Amino acid sequence: MDAYLETLNRIYNLRGGIIDLRLERMERALALFDHPEKTFPSVHIAGTNGKGSTAAMLHRILCCAGYRTALYTSPHLVSFTERMRIGDEEITPDEVVALADEIWRRTEAANILLTFFEIVTVMALVYFARRQVDLAVIEVGLGGRFDATNLVRSIVSVITTISKDHEAFLGSDLVSIAREKAGIIKKGVPVVCGSLPPEATEVIEEIAHKNQAASYRLGQNFTLKLKSNGAFDYKSAKWNLPNLTVALRGAHQIRNAGVATAALEVVDDRFPASEVAIRSGLQNVSWPGRMEVILTDPTVIIDGAHNREGIDVLIDELRQLRGGRRIRMLFAVMEDKDWRSMLDTLAGVVDEIVFTRVSQLERSADPGQLQQQVAGKLQSQVIPDPRLAVESLVHSAAPNDVIVITGSLYLLGEVRPMLTTMAQTRQSEHSNRN
Repeated sequence: MDAYLETLNRIYNLRGGIIDLRLERMERALALFDHPEKTFPSVHIAGTNGKGSTAAMLHRILCCAGYRTALYTSPHLVSFTERMRIGDEEITPDEVVALADEIWRRTEAANILLTFFEIVTVMALVYFARRQVDLAVIEVGLGGRFDATNLVRSIVSVITTISKDHEAFLGSDLVSIAREKAGIIKKGVPVVCGSLPPEATEVIEEIAHKNQAASYRLGQNFTLKLKSNGAFDYKSAKWNLPNLTVALRGAHQIRNAGVATAALEVVDDRFPASEVAIRSGLQNVSWPGRMEVILTDPTVIIDGAHNREGIDVLIDELRQLRGGRRIRMLFAVMEDKDWRSMLDTLAGVVDEIVFTRVSQLERSADPGQLQQQVAGKLQSQVIPDPRLAVESLVHSAAPNDVIVITGSLYLLGEVRPMLTTMAQTRQSEHSNRN
């Protein structure tokens, strides 16, 4: 086994541990590296859904504006190196090995035992500091208040959406969840919010006020007007940007684009982005696994919906796509998610569900138990191996079918390379025929 695989195995072996949300270990670990998180400003993004897409948009726009911009997101789809990038370059496997070894040596000598996400976050912050980035776009991992990323020096805080998810760690009601996510708000640092429930808005406004942090809310301080052609207008007291378009599919991505634009407006005095950069960034952003169409005839879509809010957004898109077509789904989910509610909602929209599980992840829910939830409601079957499940769905599909793969980003990461190869093979066969 080469050094990179050995390093990844050692990092991944930390994943099954207890999630312990505290910042003391991170503070001590970062001190060993002279606090890299303080050497560059950050755009810090929390939210139940949409934070990854919003981060990708901000990163692309700031790169188009000419800044040396870092991006830290999680989880990855296919390669661990996707989590850390500067401009268009991902961290290399050799850099992962060297950084991980250095972090382990120093933290073990100091008797600091880091969790999976903590060690990866330290790695990203050290990497960005040493590469002397102008600024970083940092996505929160879980919650906000005690998340490992919450020591960054933010110039704007962003909260995209708030709904129920990770309730064992964040609380069972929207007020508790909002309080955890609002924990990223820093003293005097403005916060930009997407469309939030009233009770969440009240909590965030209260915390922003206590921190003397100006707040900017979608629908109040900036507005979006959707056009019939898929474009949208962005308008605020300062900016008026008509007919913006975003490369990512879905009305929810327009809302994410609006939040990203508002965040840019807030930091325009320090990191100005031209209208050309904003338009180019939104038009060229790529964020795989979010309503991503990989094949046609049949249409195969992968989408990372992994909680009730994400499923509701997916269903809105599927209703527009249906047009009399049959919708078949491949579904796997983590056991700790509210999958009963997710499946009850899906049962009224899709025609068939094939249940599978994510390989080598103990958290993956039992597909047989998932099937019981939809018994008598729609056609279903269990194919435990996700790759075999994809082959079965694609090969048995009519050209007009829509196949949707969803429920877990880990599932998407497992099958996306296979689907990409299918798409490339078809394209090559088509080219040879012509």
